Amino acid sequence: MNEQAPIKGRITVIGIGEDGYEGLSPMARSILENASVIFGGTRHIAMLPGSNTATQNKWITPFEANLPLIEDCLDQNPVVLASGDPMYFGVGNTLIKYFGPEPIYAIPAPSSISLAASRLGWPLAECDVITLHGRDPETLRAHLRPHGKLIALSADGSTPALVAVMLCEAGFDQSRMSVCERLGGPEERITTQTARTWQSTATSMPDIKSVDPLNLIMIDLEAGPKATPLPKGPGLPDDAFIHDGMITKSEIRAQTLASLAPFDGGVLWDLGAGCGSISIEWKRMGGLAVAIERDGERCAMIKKNAIRLGVPTLAIEQKSIEEALSFADRLPRPDAIFIGGGITIDGLLESCWDLLPPHGRLVANTVTLEGEEKLLRFYNKNGGSLSRLSISRLVPRGSFKGWSNLAPVTHYLGVKA
Repeated sequence: MNEQAPIKGRITVIGIGEDGYEGLSPMARSILENASVIFGGTRHIAMLPGSNTATQNKWITPFEANLPLIEDCLDQNPVVLASGDPMYFGVGNTLIKYFGPEPIYAIPAPSSISLAASRLGWPLAECDVITLHGRDPETLRAHLRPHGKLIALSADGSTPALVAVMLCEAGFDQSRMSVCERLGGPEERITTQTARTWQSTATSMPDIKSVDPLNLIMIDLEAGPKATPLPKGPGLPDDAFIHDGMITKSEIRAQTLASLAPFDGGVLWDLGAGCGSISIEWKRMGGLAVAIERDGERCAMIKKNAIRLGVPTLAIEQKSIEEALSFADRLPRPDAIFIGGGITIDGLLESCWDLLPPHGRLVANTVTLEGEEKLLRFYNKNGGSLSRLSISRLVPRGSFKGWSNLAPVTHYLGVKA
């Protein structure tokens, strides 16, 4: 929608549960009774009473094609029907991204997430909540932790079996999965089994019990002996990544990420990304990232690592750093930039600095004197901080053990005023 266009109507988004029309508040029912145009899914439209005289529009595919149709009748104050709480992984978020918040008025019903937590007695504030509806299921992998409680909105009836397979592959096979179907209605059903049992049942007897497409999964995580739990914090073990030796070592990576200061929704550009370790860890901590790497084989490694570590939507640009900067306006504006390679490119530090907003962070590492010279000149002109990071690791030396020194890293951090 044109951001400059004046608001010419209101879109009321009404959440409706499995208890249907009768479960709506008097205000929601009154709005529907007086509506002239209603949009919603086939299931939700069918919940309306036969006396409703509004023009009823069922969603078309792809969903984005519905947005101009809603816009065309904005002056008629259209009503949109949605599942549960429209603002919690719901259609309300999509509408706000398109129309902005001003014309949207939402009337929520209890979400399936709230209903499931109340049924099982789970404190919702202590749970991780994700959606696998329209998302890559590998996202689940980033949330696997001992003793965690995870709530996953399913894409369809096949999702629980897929989740069970991933849990078993990760060594969380004894985690208890409660599959909650059609919560809040007369056909409500909750089935609890271990991930191993879900996987075995789906493999040996796939037709023994179909799962309703309207389901979510409550997962009481339990790490088995074969699990390798990974922290969400910085400094994952080097062997968590597929790499060809071009990797920021875990100790250096932990300091680098601390300097980058990840935050939810923050955008990182990872220049000369190598195997993607920096951008992947940034994304695991809630940010958005673009990994820029010119080598095709390394881009393939980045993709594999992103899937393995639960951030399959990591943006990967197979381009040289110069190429990437030449179309910087087509990339999301960075809140932080990390230079892991190419630091000796003339003008690179200055170009990155100019791209950053106030409070943006520029972090760079180098192990060469030439790179160090570039950093020192930039530091003298723009300030910031320079550090020398030295790491020693214990290694075998014959029948004894000794320390092996890794190449010292010169580390720069600048925060734009």
